[in-house]
Amino acid sequence: MILYHGTNIAFDTIDLKKSKPNKDFGQGFYLSADYEQAMAMAKTKVEQLEYGTPIVLAFEVDETLM
Repeated sequence: MILYHGTNIAFDTIDLKKSKPNKDFGQGFYLSADYEQAMAMAKTKVEQLEYGTPIVLAFEVDETLM
């Protein structure tokens, strides 16, 4: 399965120390199965932080490991 992460800057390594503690479901790395939802989040982040470019990163996840 492919899951998406919307952000304002590209990165290669997930660093949970950079995630905010007071998100909807707590501190973590948020993914979506919906590309458009991830892009909307990326655009929102760029607007809020006033820097970067909307980027959607794709991650292939083995469903059998969940």
